[in-house]
Amino acid sequence: MTAFYALISVIGVSLLSLLGAVLISIQRKTLEQIITYTLAFSSGVLLGSTFFELLPEGVVLLPDGVFFWTLTGFISFFCLEKIIQWHHHVEGRHDHEEKPLAYLTLIGDGIHNFTDGAVIAASYLISLPLGVTTTIAIIAHEVPHELSDFLILIHGGFSNKRALLFNFLSATTAIVGTLLVLLVSAQFSDLEKYLVPFAAGNFLYIAASDLIPELLTKRHGKTSVIQVITLIVGITIVPLISRLLGGA
Repeated sequence: MTAFYALISVIGVSLLSLLGAVLISIQRKTLEQIITYTLAFSSGVLLGSTFFELLPEGVVLLPDGVFFWTLTGFISFFCLEKIIQWHHHVEGRHDHEEKPLAYLTLIGDGIHNFTDGAVIAASYLISLPLGVTTTIAIIAHEVPHELSDFLILIHGGFSNKRALLFNFLSATTAIVGTLLVLLVSAQFSDLEKYLVPFAAGNFLYIAASDLIPELLTKRHGKTSVIQVITLIVGITIVPLISRLLGGA
């Protein structure tokens, strides 16, 4: 059943890549408002998952190495983002077309999704509640992430259909990550001990480096208040769901 839950979850996450189709019919102003509050909620869910679920579980599973692997997860995503930014900079200087940028985005997104899939599998191998809350956290940050990727591909010269197709293909690497961990875990039973704190570092980096700085660009009073409320809701929903699942 563990493999079944993990595969169903990762397939659902991969299908989020098709959300770009929704953008075609939404006005830009409305879309920006939706994304603003989605980012706040996503930040909260990621922070809640990191501090209420992944890190406490990591301390139990790997008490002597939890902070090392959390830091490794944080730095790995920083390095990945730096590599993508460097390639963007180089391509921007040597090619006036935007398409190289789009393809590099797809490559980086594929690696990112592969990691998400591996984390989902590792979480379900530990427990059903952790698997579900981790999946929710990944969904929360994948919604704005996939919408952003779709816009980058359109900006890079892709047609709507081509952008949807390539974004979906990039998302399927998450399924590969899940299958690989499920297969390897039979030979390496302690694999999830390292992936859980590693995922905590990933989530912390995404929230602190990518999502929250974007929230700080919106300085209107009403928008800021709603962002704070939405972020807190995102944080509190994680332990609530975990308790409900734990008591089920």
